[in-house]
Amino acid sequence: MNDVFGFKKGQPVTWYNKDLTKSNQYCPYCGACVGIGSQVASDKEHLIARNFVPKGSLDAGGFNFIFRACQTCNSQKSNVERHISSVTLFNSPGRSSDEDVDALALHKASHDYHPDKKGVLVKDASDHHSIEFGGGGVQVKFSLVGPPQLNPDAVCLLACLHIQGIFSMITSEDPREREKTKILPADKVLYFGHYTHLDWGNPHLMEIARRSANWENYANIVTANGYFKLLVKACNSGTKEWFWALEWNKFLRVVGVICSPSVEPELFSDLPELNWRPSPDGNCRSRREVPLPEEEDILFPSVEIEEELMKS
Repeated sequence: MNDVFGFKKGQPVTWYNKDLTKSNQYCPYCGACVGIGSQVASDKEHLIARNFVPKGSLDAGGFNFIFRACQTCNSQKSNVERHISSVTLFNSPGRSSDEDVDALALHKASHDYHPDKKGVLVKDASDHHSIEFGGGGVQVKFSLVGPPQLNPDAVCLLACLHIQGIFSMITSEDPREREKTKILPADKVLYFGHYTHLDWGNPHLMEIARRSANWENYANIVTANGYFKLLVKACNSGTKEWFWALEWNKFLRVVGVICSPSVEPELFSDLPELNWRPSPDGNCRSRREVPLPEEEDILFPSVEIEEELMKS
């Protein structure tokens, strides 16, 4: 991180300036010119929106990335942030240990409507499933109720924008000069999957974490009191793959790679099975979630665990 343009320890990385000559010249999301001579409307953007995480969690000198972005990307990102923040905080385990987080989660869920359920607030957007089966003259019917779910497209979009922003930050030599700015095309940000906190120990995530454990670290960010985490690594071999992972509001982990869209990522090949089982009526499938003990977390280990790993 020390080689990042604008980096100062304990402060946000800032590329934004009201003076266009002193600000980044391209929108890190779409690559549109937002600098000198631009006709594209742009404004100040925070990679981690201040209201995406619990209130005040970014105030104590934590990491953020501030830059100029086009208004189209900024508006699009704001829309998905609102939805994802509401659902992840409402489902976050942080609610049980922090009264302020609990109050904020309830407030958001009571004011934001779920995009997939017209007119339904997030707090009322639980998923209901009915399963019916029988035989031998006996008919069985039972119902399952799940917590509010995230819109998958919103997850993919926000993850892509977060990774595009960070990639530009860590690879651009000087964003005030167009030829020294790097932009990551959206089609090279490949999403693999997202998992709730009760399933971080599943075979897919554990194997991906093991395979990428020795890849070169380019960004390893924990900020907002642990409510936002981001990891970017590059493969040490000749595959030209980058691995990325995000954790939002202690509830959701999203993983993927940066590579050519025409290439099948080696990181995700031949992963162990997740043991899905069909329901008795054959209309859906399920599997047992696998929680992850903190001491076994090698994707985003705690500081103490990370120090131990460095010694080994």
